[in-house]
Amino acid sequence: MKEENFAHMGSLMGGMVHNLNTPLMWVMGRAQLLQARNDRFDTFRDLSEEELVTIREKNHKDITSIQEGAEKIDHMLKALSYKVQMIHEGRTSIELREYLEMEIDFLMADMRFKHETKREISLDSRSCYVKGDYNVISHAVTGIINWIINSTEKGRTLRIVLENGIIRLGCPGLKSDAITEEHMKDLCRGLKDSADIIVDDSSGFEISLCLKDA
Repeated sequence: MKEENFAHMGSLMGGMVHNLNTPLMWVMGRAQLLQARNDRFDTFRDLSEEELVTIREKNHKDITSIQEGAEKIDHMLKALSYKVQMIHEGRTSIELREYLEMEIDFLMADMRFKHETKREISLDSRSCYVKGDYNVISHAVTGIINWIINSTEKGRTLRIVLENGIIRLGCPGLKSDAITEEHMKDLCRGLKDSADIIVDDSSGFEISLCLKDA
């Protein structure tokens, strides 16, 4: 499963580069505007107070944009760093909210997940730890999400919920059948001794991963 997680990471790297490039270009552009104004600093002494206020407002706007772009880049790099680190951890203590936040950030490199999917995300605000193998949990969670995306058209709704140590993944526009349940068992085979796995099709497809150590 470690090898599968590395393969999954590699397949999304192109998308991550694209995602990094957008805020990076924005940061560089805003920095160039600030530099251009700085180069004209000596001419500002002849400006009126109103003109100086306008320049200060432009500088503030550009600095805010640079900070926002840097935060987006930092977010993506932290998600990548977390995934690389955790792949090598094996069985360890995993904070489920942090895990899902990082996994979602990394999945944003998949353009279908980012642009073609309505994401309904609800993560429990309280900390919830489980002792488990990151590769096994990630294989199940990302595998299910990818299966939902592959089985539906753009515009799909994807629900990701963490509540009381239970991870729920679902899509109201998708129905479960015998083939689906067999596929879910295969994706979650590494969790069979550490989680209760419940598939519910009463309101579309939903699978709950009830991690026993949570």
